[in-house]
Amino acid sequence: MSGARSTSEVVDLALDRLIRTERLRADITAYRKVPPTQSEIELAVMADTSGLDDDTDWESLYVVEGP
Repeated sequence: MSGARSTSEVVDLALDRLIRTERLRADITAYRKVPPTQSEIELAVMADTSGLDDDTDWESLYVVEGP
């Protein structure tokens, strides 16, 4: 599952993931308050995203609320 060899390593992994998730949530909240400018969008489109493959369940992080 996690590949950890000890309880301490499991706790470290869990805390690292929690911290990353909370930072991501804070970033999403900030982006929702102030939409990106056109130049920021163009810059983001040019970024290399090939190294972003991870086990994050993105659909659960971006749940659409309401009708």
